[in-house]
Amino acid sequence: MEKKSKWGVGIVGAGGWGGLAHVPALAALDTYETKAVTGTRSESARAAAESHGIERFYTDALEMAKQRDIDVVAVTVKVPEHDRLIRAAIEAGKHVYSEWPLARNTAEAEALLTLAEERRVNHIVGLQARGNPTVRYIRDLVVTGAVGRVLAVNCIATLPVFPTRNGTVDMAHVYLLDESNGANQLTIGAAHLLDPIEYIVAPFAEVSATLATQYPEVYVDETGKTVRANAPDHVLISGKLAQGTLVSMQFINAGEPGFTLRIIGTEGELVVTPRDGLMFQMDRLNLKIVRPSGDTETLETPDGYASIAQNTPPGPGYNVAHLYALFAERLAGGEVGLPDFAQAVRLHRLMDAIRASSATGIRQAVE
Repeated sequence: MEKKSKWGVGIVGAGGWGGLAHVPALAALDTYETKAVTGTRSESARAAAESHGIERFYTDALEMAKQRDIDVVAVTVKVPEHDRLIRAAIEAGKHVYSEWPLARNTAEAEALLTLAEERRVNHIVGLQARGNPTVRYIRDLVVTGAVGRVLAVNCIATLPVFPTRNGTVDMAHVYLLDESNGANQLTIGAAHLLDPIEYIVAPFAEVSATLATQYPEVYVDETGKTVRANAPDHVLISGKLAQGTLVSMQFINAGEPGFTLRIIGTEGELVVTPRDGLMFQMDRLNLKIVRPSGDTETLETPDGYASIAQNTPPGPGYNVAHLYALFAERLAGGEVGLPDFAQAVRLHRLMDAIRASSATGIRQAVE
């Protein structure tokens, strides 16, 4: 495996989530240097490059990927474009960081995994909660029996008013209302909590679910027009993990944003709440342990869990930086666990089981 002091990164889409999360995440790490950015229009690409101090910009992702100093292509644009852009990066022989969801559907995700494996490039998907130091600490607590045998996991999450606020949406998020685009409150809001549950405790073995579109008509702020929505904005899930743990989860697109995750065992429970007021996959997280006696102790994540990206400020880039730090270890040849395209395919299949259960009313086995 090639050794480098810095890996050159080209970001596809630095004007949105790429600029908000990926640029500051990469800037906090010594192992990367952002070399270029790609945008759909020359003016917007230039503006993104200049605003972030990036030396080059392109309007063609393949042209950027072919540059010799680009080692990693980060795909941070809307999901419908992922398949085309990831393929271009892989065809250029570059490693790929793709935001989650990996693709619009499982078939696309499976094909991307196959292509990445055939071309022997490293790949990672933006399930950034797995990079969160507190999530990794919780996993170790569970593995070492801090709460005994895990009996149940319970979560209720009131998602930010995204994409709707009292039935309204901005133009940038209209695409989230169409289920065929693959990005909605199931695949984003719910999946970013389902994945760390699998990481911390065990994979899902079976699932039951109810999906609802409680905002079927949504007012678009900029145009004043109403559009129809068919993507789920309320998600209700119950299930069983591989070793028998029962799970109950509810995701609501209304009210004050927040979440509480409880991991309940025979010798106590771990309670996780937001520290920064962000969604689970972005937050630094508060953690406490509650003993059967009722005694409660606040747990601080040991410094060693954050050492790989200790200079990262809180915000959208915090967990992204920790994921990039793990990816750098993989790029250097290390055997480090991280969410790659294979895990993305697994999560896409879990989404399929959830949809099937909601459509049929029948409990589904998860592959």
